[in-house]
Amino acid sequence: MRNPFAIGAATLAVVLSLGLAACGGSDSDDSLSNADLIAQADAICEDYNNQLVAAFNETDLNNQSSKQEVSAFASDTIVPLYENQVAELRTLEPNEDDAEAYNDIVDTLDSEVQAVAEDPVAAINQDNPFAGATAKANEFGLEVCGSGA
Repeated sequence: MRNPFAIGAATLAVVLSLGLAACGGSDSDDSLSNADLIAQADAICEDYNNQLVAAFNETDLNNQSSKQEVSAFASDTIVPLYENQVAELRTLEPNEDDAEAYNDIVDTLDSEVQAVAEDPVAAINQDNPFAGATAKANEFGLEVCGSGA
């Protein structure tokens, strides 16, 4: 019989690696067009996806892993990577038309990451602890960040 916590950790790692996007920005002349914003955010998400997959591949988690081991992996590895991703996504400067929606995506992702940080075991038991941000990113047009697959 498979250990649901190990399976949950694998699922969480995959879900998290397919993460989302978000940002903050200003109304400066350096704001990004919608196409450039999407391209740069998706590039950031792709980079963090690769880091998450690599981290999961390097872990010793398996069907015999304890709830504590899975929780530690989520807390010590997954959450910090997502916090860094959110911070990097916030450095992008959307144009005035995109700013509200893009900021909503990053704020939602940030909130969902904090929920995982507060209770990683509960997050492991969810199909997608980032469902809200995934849906918003997908609707915005983000492909990597909004894939949620």
